[in-house]
Amino acid sequence: MTIDSQNQQTETYDRSKEVKEFDDSKIRVKGLVDSGITTIPRFFVRPPESFPSITHPNPSDDHHHRRKEIPVIDLSFVNSHRRTIIIDEIKEASSKWGFFQILNHGVPINVLVF
Repeated sequence: MTIDSQNQQTETYDRSKEVKEFDDSKIRVKGLVDSGITTIPRFFVRPPESFPSITHPNPSDDHHHRRKEIPVIDLSFVNSHRRTIIIDEIKEASSKWGFFQILNHGVPINVLVF
C-alpha cells in the first residue's frame, strides 16, 4: 500500500501476484469465459505503448544483420484468391513463432483499446 500526495492510502497493483493467483486457480481462460466475466482481468491488458515497435526488414539488408521480426499477416484479402496463402502464413507463424500480428482484421479500435 502506498500513500498518495493527498495522504490517502491507495493500493499498489501487484501484477505478478494476480498472475500467480490466476495460475494457481487452474480455471484458465475458458474458465473465465464460462464464469460469465464481463471485463478482461487487468493482468491480461497491456497498454499499446508497452509493445515493442515492429519494423519490417529492408530487403537490401544483409540476412545475417537483420533483426528477428514478428510475423505480420494482412487479412485484407482473406475472402479472395489469397485465402490459402494467408492460411499458410498463419500456419508458418504459429509453428515457428507461436504468435503473430494481424493487420486489417476489421475489429473496431474501441474493442481493442480500453
